Amino acid sequence: MTPHSSFKPSEPLSRSSAVRRNEPKQPCRVTVSAPGWHGAKAAALAAGCSSVSDLLEKIGSGELAVIESDAIALDPLHNPTRNPAAQPSVPFFQSPPPLPQHIHIHTATPVDDDTEDALVSSTTSFPKLIITGLCAAMIISALLYIANRLISTNLILDRESIENIITPKTGDIVAGYEVSDEYGIRPFHPVTGEPNVPHNGVDLAMDIGTPIYAVGQVGDPVTVKCWWDDGGGGWVVDQIAKSYPGYTFQSLHTSEKGCQQGAAKAGERIAYSGNSGLGTGVHYDFRVKIDGEYVPPATKYLESAVTGDPPQE
Repeated sequence: MTPHSSFKPSEPLSRSSAVRRNEPKQPCRVTVSAPGWHGAKAAALAAGCSSVSDLLEKIGSGELAVIESDAIALDPLHNPTRNPAAQPSVPFFQSPPPLPQHIHIHTATPVDDDTEDALVSSTTSFPKLIITGLCAAMIISALLYIANRLISTNLILDRESIENIITPKTGDIVAGYEVSDEYGIRPFHPVTGEPNVPHNGVDLAMDIGTPIYAVGQVGDPVTVKCWWDDGGGGWVVDQIAKSYPGYTFQSLHTSEKGCQQGAAKAGERIAYSGNSGLGTGVHYDFRVKIDGEYVPPATKYLESAVTGDPPQE
């Protein structure tokens, strides 16, 4: 079926009930008559978005908001005299028959008075659920996010690939400490339960109060910055060494006390491991950025951070 999207007016609302005129976002009605990806794309175009990704981004930012979807028994393609009540009910997460789906979307663009009279209300709806279109789009968006992350990481790794990067895996031993979690995409966040969450570092099972050292070659000047991460990383220590331009070495969940902010030398103690921020237990989280983007941390940099020895090139 060719995807079809349109704004379809139903019976007009009265002026007394049109309280939406003073709100910055106005509801519009989107009709989607194709399932899966085509339905999602049709919904995106009808909502004024250039793509499904654009639609999802605007929903995530709050620019658009799905307020309800009435995907069952509306504008049936079959005999109009049938009784919708006689149809078997559809479970909440089960896809319904391929009928046109009406999706009410709040947009940030105000509407004029004539359009306002054409706003519709739904009597049969599944709150905040688009049965086929956006459900499929959400799954696809997660896959696209992972693919985009892998592609961007591979592009950034051009510089690191010269060094034959080796990153630790869960269960490895680095400088006497066991790796409790490796770099990569987690199916679910261990604390929040959020799906497809990237873990940008390597975790070591480490006691609180273990010294953390500045990474760099012997005599390297290092700049250290200490800051609090509201996103769950707790006290974070950033360090930049002269020998590694474009690199930022990060230590997360460190102790509140003991961070030596400012100028340092490679091999000097700059912080202590701690248990700040989110976590399932005491650990040390080490990360590496290249030109502002996270990359898999090389074992040699992690060893340098926990021993004070220069990275072995």
